Amino acid sequence: MAKKRSRKTKGGASAAVTPKKEARAEKKPKKSASAKTAKSTAKAPARKHPKAIQRWIRETRGELRKVTWPTREEAIQLTKVVLLVTFAMSAFLGFMDWLFNKLFALLFGLFS
Repeated sequence: MAKKRSRKTKGGASAAVTPKKEARAEKKPKKSASAKTAKSTAKAPARKHPKAIQRWIRETRGELRKVTWPTREEAIQLTKVVLLVTFAMSAFLGFMDWLFNKLFALLFGLFS
């Protein structure tokens, strides 16, 4: 009769291992290095699976549900702020452009 050996499991308890289980584990065919190389070089480019696209859409919808959307009044107020800042910066940059245009015209007028 074959002697049973024990091994530790995750919980720390011992579990009996029979020689049959060990023999099955040892009989697994091993792949040669050339077979692995041939297989890895012949791989087709990775393709996205339809389930991956569905998962992305589902996750995106889930994230958008978590967003705190502004109220109509907040959106109108923020739009006014953006428009005001945009017009103010446009006026400032237009004035600076005009000022530098006059300054360089004066400078180049003196040297010509």
